[in-house]
Parts: sequence; C-alpha cells; structure tokens
Amino acid sequence: MLGRVKKKVKGLLRKRLLRGIKPVKTLEFLTSPEYYSELQDLLHISKVEGVELVRIGCERDGGYIMLNDFHAGDTAYSFGISNDVSWDKDMASRGYDVFMYDHTIAGLPEENPRFHWQQLGISDGISSDHRLKTLDELIKNNRHEDKRSMILKMDVEGAEWGFLQQVSSEILSQFSQMAFEFHDMTNPENPDAVLAAFRKINSTHKLIHIHANNYAEDYVSFMGKKYCPTLEMTYALRSKYSFMENYDVNLPLSIDNANTPSLPELELGRWNERVDIGKRITVHVRAFSY
Repeated sequence: MLGRVKKKVKGLLRKRLLRGIKPVKTLEFLTSPEYYSELQDLLHISKVEGVELVRIGCERDGGYIMLNDFHAGDTAYSFGISNDVSWDKDMASRGYDVFMYDHTIAGLPEENPRFHWQQLGISDGISSDHRLKTLDELIKNNRHEDKRSMILKMDVEGAEWGFLQQVSSEILSQFSQMAFEFHDMTNPENPDAVLAAFRKINSTHKLIHIHANNYAEDYVSFMGKKYCPTLEMTYALRSKYSFMENYDVNLPLSIDNANTPSLPELELGRWNERVDIGKRITVHVRAFSY
C-alpha cells in the first residue's frame, strides 16, 4: 500500500514539474527502518592498502572507479554493453581479453582484437530464454574455470538481483574486482533479496567505492545520509588484498564524474559515518528538467 501511495505522489510531482509549477521539495513517509539499517552496515567502504583507485571507461555514464591493479594477459567479463564500449576499450588497452555480453543489441558499436562479444545476456538460472546464460555456463564455455583473478563489470538494468540470487560464492571468488550498477535501491521489489545479495558479495569481497548515478528524480535520506535509486559500486576480493576498515571517505571522489554531465552530482558525503535510523525517511524530489 505504501509503495502505491509513493508512486502516485511521485507521478503527480512529475506532472507538476513538466507544467513548470514549483514542486513540493520534501515528503515524509512512515516506514520500517530495518532495510536501511542493515543496508548501512552492509555498504561500509574499506580502503585497499597500497593500491590507488583509477577511473576506467569514459568520463560520464559508463565509466567506473576501480583498483589500479591490472595484469596483461588476464580476462574481463562485461555484461550490459548498449552503445558504450569505453570500459571495455580501457581494459583491452591494459592487455585484457574482454568477454562481452548483451542480448539487447545486434552488434558492437566498434570492434577491437581483444573483444569477444556474444548476443547473450545474464540469467538468474530460472528463465527459459535461450539467450540468457548463467555466469557458470559462460565461464565453462570459455574454459575459464581455473582463472582466479578475472575482473567483472555488470550494468544490466535490474537483472543483477536475479544473477546474485543464483550465482555461487565460488564463482564470485574467481573475480579480483567487480563493478556493478545497482538499480531500484530505494524502491526494491524484494528488500530481503537485495540484502541477501549484499550479504553474499560481502562473504567474498569488500566494498571499496560507491558513486551515485545523478540521473535520479529523488533520493531518500536519514539524518542527512542519502540513499539513491541507482548506485555504482566496486568490490575487491578479500583474499587478494589487505584492507583498512577505519576509512573516512568523502563522496564523491575527485576522480568521480557525473553520469549525466548536465545535472549536478549527488553528494553522498562521509559515507562511513553511521547514523541512527529512526522511524522516518525523507524522500527528496529533485527539481530539474530533462
């Protein structure tokens, strides 16, 4: 019921924005705090000792912050291509063979000798669509079962949740770095599945960076701590790196860039500062035009 009310109010606000009428800037809803309370714990950022962060890919949507720890001759998996291969080109320039998957396009916007593209998508292990494969199937087909320091990038418009529900921790452990774009963070269809996904990732990896996709109509906050609908997150393998837990990070970093350059960045501030989540969230509606 609460979800339907929120969607209705947001729809009315959008109409008012389009008519040029000054919108209501802040709305408050009573809600259960458990989801955001655990999310706050699960999304603690650690700093990798002795390795700097670097931007891979373009200066807008499609670029990701990653560890500057790359090894020529290794392998990367890239899910969700659309018309942007900037991340894949950067990885290829570092000597990686990039295995690329997107079943929604007819071909790549440009070619590269190190690109290996197939018109396939990632599966949650349940769908019967023959174009969707599990990561386990793709790794076996590519004969990568013995590789232990691959790199993963995934931007699949919400299919990441089904992927994380079925993928094993053993498969995830084959990737030294993983960059995701997570969708519907503030309005998940199944909050328990979202929390379970982050618990699974945290068992093998540590979160090392978060960036808010600024193409967002709203965000929620508790005591000034913001949670945005779409978050880019980078993870590093626990068994490969040493981490500093007491990390006073202020987001965004200087190497971050707005996904949509015409809109202001969403500042997440001192992300690791824990706040007391009460019984209310505040939904902020951003006033901008498309």
